[in-house]
Amino acid sequence: MALIGALIVSYKYVRFLARDASEPALANARRVLDIERSMGFDIEAGVQDVALRSQAFMRFINQYYVASHFAVTFSVVFWIYLRRPAVYARLRWVLIGITLMALAIHVAFPLAPPRMMSGTGFIDTLRDYGPSIYGSPESGAANQFAAMPSLHFGYAALAAWGILLSLRTRWRYLALSHPALMLFSIMATANHYWLDAAAAGVLLVVVGVVVWWLVNVPEDHAADVVSDHEESGPISHGLDPEPADAELELVLDEDGALVDAL
Repeated sequence: MALIGALIVSYKYVRFLARDASEPALANARRVLDIERSMGFDIEAGVQDVALRSQAFMRFINQYYVASHFAVTFSVVFWIYLRRPAVYARLRWVLIGITLMALAIHVAFPLAPPRMMSGTGFIDTLRDYGPSIYGSPESGAANQFAAMPSLHFGYAALAAWGILLSLRTRWRYLALSHPALMLFSIMATANHYWLDAAAAGVLLVVVGVVVWWLVNVPEDHAADVVSDHEESGPISHGLDPEPADAELELVLDEDGALVDAL
């Protein structure tokens, strides 16, 4: 967990490496929009229009974007650390791997979010509806030219994956609602393009495959993920089971006839 904490500190300070990247970031944003339009799938403006139909809903989406990014991710990772060591043994390296690779891409390919693109009709919903967490790109606390890949979506998908690996109840699939809602929120707030989420998804799959192939799970943790049935024990039907090794004792009378069986 200390290694993950150090990683987050590094994640916060990478913004200083891209503080002067506004010109290439805006140029790259125009390229991304051109690619989406050529595919006929530039859906970000439509998603934002849907969210803006209700101010209350827009504020909820803003809060979800801001509050759940780290809170949900690291709450899930900490729970897995405590309850599912075998899953955590690999999941932490996936988290570290996607973060380091994403940071490298953020520096090599700075990308401005849709809200910074003038003349495109996008609204900065965090600024207009709150909570406003971004200052100017030069002085703010975050790297605002780090749109691709979207770690908001990547972390949400990672948290859902961890829950699916750790639980066996059918309700675990509700965890998929988190990355789904995060995908909606990153576009509705005009902080990401859908291609940013796609890039994060590809990165998560690639890193996940490599980690599952390279990282061995300790033998004493190999059986820590059990089904709900196994955790709760066998189902009782009100009858005491016969011992598997029970033996029948035969009792004979004086003439050698069978009298009883105990």
